[in-house]
Amino acid sequence: MNRRAIFFTLLLTLAACQNTQDMDLSQLKPEERKSVESLAWLGDANVERDVQAALDKRDKRLLGMMGRATDLPGVPAELTSRAKAICGIRYVEGSTDVVRGELHLKLLQRAYDYAAAYNQAMLKHCIDK
Repeated sequence: MNRRAIFFTLLLTLAACQNTQDMDLSQLKPEERKSVESLAWLGDANVERDVQAALDKRDKRLLGMMGRATDLPGVPAELTSRAKAICGIRYVEGSTDVVRGELHLKLLQRAYDYAAAYNQAMLKHCIDK
């Protein structure tokens, strides 16, 4: 990945880190507000804690992003089929391939990054063991 792409990804991630609870959502169209609210869980998301909580429940499913095709962020393409079969999938709450506005897009990108980190951590417990 070139430096410009890395910088752009980092910039978008930092911009998406704003807490939606501190924003005035009343300015958004109803469709975007509903979509943004469905991703409010990101404000409390913590990969290490969430992976451990899932493991405590013996849940080794990976996180998939909803869309026409299920995307498993953070899972190498050559492992996708095997990971789906062995680990299973649960979908990221609020994920979709329909973007309702700029804030919604930023939150979807943040959810994607969270799922990638989560999946990379969970793969160590699901496939490697």
